[in-house]
Amino acid sequence: MSSNLRRRRHLLRLAARRRAARAVRKSRDAAGWLHSFAKHPRSIGSVLPSSKFLARAMTEAALKYGAAGALVIEAGAGKGAITGTLAAALPPARLIACEYMADFAAELQRRQPETAVFCCRVQDLPQWAEPGNKTIVSSLPFRSLPQAEAADIARFLQTELRRNPASVLIQFTYGIKNPIPPLADDPAIASFRHATVLRNCPPATVWVYRAKAQGAA
Repeated sequence: MSSNLRRRRHLLRLAARRRAARAVRKSRDAAGWLHSFAKHPRSIGSVLPSSKFLARAMTEAALKYGAAGALVIEAGAGKGAITGTLAAALPPARLIACEYMADFAAELQRRQPETAVFCCRVQDLPQWAEPGNKTIVSSLPFRSLPQAEAADIARFLQTELRRNPASVLIQFTYGIKNPIPPLADDPAIASFRHATVLRNCPPATVWVYRAKAQGAA
């Protein structure tokens, strides 16, 4: 057997092992996510984490509509399904991730050690007191959160968009309708669909919210 053939077979075996290892990791991640969903269904909102296709669409929207140089705040970051794609597109100083559930936040920090991870409610982040516009990338499950909690978060985000006209909110939903009614009904805020991601499970729509330009209808 030639050395080239042996080397080729060795490389094929290594590639097969890597594929098998990735499949095992994905299976464990899915099982862990499902277990967490069973314990906290209203806080998690989906039986599966976001796909790479949804992560790309959310990141694309953040880069397209967010102000140049704005701090990007990921709300409801989970274990990092979207964080990794954001981190690949942004300098570390421009990205922070916020996750309320302590076990998710710890796992996210382990997976994304270069990203600043805060374990708190998004409203309690200290960065809101800092000057400058923000781009909020939200995976918060507004449709399944307790009504009072969802309304409180919506009011907070509404205030941020009104106070800083160049701040932008990117939010995805599995539903058909606008996922944040208080923002949809605010005459000072524009909301529109950026993309529908059919390759996510379940399919998801990415919405954008931002202050309307002065004089706009």
